[in-house]
Amino acid sequence: MSSPLSDLREMLSGRASVAGRVVSVANGVTRVATAQGVVEVVLNGDGNVGDRVAVRDGRAVRVQDSVDMPIFFV
Repeated sequence: MSSPLSDLREMLSGRASVAGRVVSVANGVTRVATAQGVVEVVLNGDGNVGDRVAVRDGRAVRVQDSVDMPIFFV
């Protein structure tokens, strides 16, 4: 559990990751729609339009959707 003060400190220092969705991929540049607007970053690994990603330090990393996760019944 994080505190609001720590979260604010990370956001101001630029180290916090921002969640978003990939809107386009062209020429090695990925455009990601975030709550703060559209950003252009490099995508680590492969990705498609509509994928959820986390943006941090100018790079986007694909986030696994809950529908991709295996479900186990016990």
